[in-house]
Amino acid sequence: MTQAKRREPSRLWRVTVKGCEGGPSGPVNHPSAYAEGGFSLMEMIIVIALAALMFVVAAPSFTLTEETEAAQKLGALAGDIRAAYDTTVLTRKPHRLVFAFGSGDYWLETTDRDDFYMGDEKLDRDPTPEEIKDRKAVFEEEFEQYKLLAGKEVEDSEEERVIKPTSPLLAAKDKLAPVEWKAVEDAEWSVRKLGPQFAIRSMQAEHHGRLQTREELGEEAYAYLYFFPQGYVERAVIHIAPADPDDKTRYDERTYTLVTEPYEGMAEISSGFKEVDITRDERAR
Repeated sequence: MTQAKRREPSRLWRVTVKGCEGGPSGPVNHPSAYAEGGFSLMEMIIVIALAALMFVVAAPSFTLTEETEAAQKLGALAGDIRAAYDTTVLTRKPHRLVFAFGSGDYWLETTDRDDFYMGDEKLDRDPTPEEIKDRKAVFEEEFEQYKLLAGKEVEDSEEERVIKPTSPLLAAKDKLAPVEWKAVEDAEWSVRKLGPQFAIRSMQAEHHGRLQTREELGEEAYAYLYFFPQGYVERAVIHIAPADPDDKTRYDERTYTLVTEPYEGMAEISSGFKEVDITRDERAR
């Protein structure tokens, strides 16, 4: 009697499947790779295709949202305000940040005048760069009349030189002339941009008589924020909003409010349009 062939036990396949019994990384024993635990080539292709489809659908959610974009822009602006404050104190020269309402651009300017005086009257609006140039030209033209009143030049033949007319008024020309501002151009400072996503909606600093708004003054409006060597930046409120909001009903909600802290050179940022009385100095109280 022939003995029956002894049947060899089938091999065991060890497959690690996350999320199955045995823990996220523990092995699970299956008696057959094809019968129960294994993946066929077709199943693998289907799984990969589904994963790729899910990635394509979810990809837009990884782009920057309006909130994160605003946080980056406003954080950079707050940092620039602090940097301008420090630069003013270190150089002992007045500085100002210039804000262009239409484009959302802003940059730092300074002057060599150590007798900078802003005046007693508060402004309804800040002049544009073109208006400042026109004022400078008018001053130079009008000052020529004072030169004529001072007399003519006199030639000194003995010393072979020309004696120019002098007067206290002529000597004070540089102090009487409009303050000349020039942009700070170095490795640290260049034109900054809030746009194209965001722009200045409105702004009011201490030298303003009222809130400066883009809606009222137009896209060509400018506003200035002044820094003083004694360690002071104007108390100001700046409203940043989407440059072209689709939903006007949510315009206030999509606006961000920035308020400067005069003695620290810092800026406090909050979401939403907030009315701020800049004449109230909480620290002085």
